[in-house]
Amino acid sequence: MIDKEAKKELKKIQKEIKRVKRELSKSELRPCQNDAELKQKEEDLKELNNRLRELEKEQDRFILDTGRVKHNL
Repeated sequence: MIDKEAKKELKKIQKEIKRVKRELSKSELRPCQNDAELKQKEEDLKELNNRLRELEKEQDRFILDTGRVKHNL
């Protein structure tokens, strides 16, 4: 069972994932005028994809860690 704090943290991570996805889709549609803008756009997309991947990994790890039973020894 996931406690209240864990739910809040998970919700926060999911909200950030949605925000990054929206920003990513906006960046993909942004037009470019020259090579410098195109290069900047590629770097921005790469950074956003990396951030999205990190957040999804964090979400998966968080779900797995909260599902474990902690034993006091």
